[in-house]
Amino acid sequence: MGAENVSLMIAFTAGILSFVSPCVLPLIPSYVTYISGVSLEKLTVGDDRGARWGTFFHSLAFVAGFSLIFIMLGASATMLGQFMAKNQVIISKIGGVIVVGLG
Repeated sequence: MGAENVSLMIAFTAGILSFVSPCVLPLIPSYVTYISGVSLEKLTVGDDRGARWGTFFHSLAFVAGFSLIFIMLGASATMLGQFMAKNQVIISKIGGVIVVGLG
């Protein structure tokens, strides 16, 4: 059992624990109801035609949108970090001038 397996197992356990935390777990039923677009009354009557496929596609769209936003945020943070690393000398001189000016 290498270090990769231990860190993956720890990350998985942390994800499960955060999912069942008291702050997240009570939100799951309302989230599933919202994402499915089907009311409780409609489900109890038994009129759930297309509800499963609708829920699947709504969930897929939500995950795709969520992933796209976080990928874009990660890419922009990477670009900003590369820019700052490339121009570190200039940025430190500008920061020094600002500190002296405020002093």
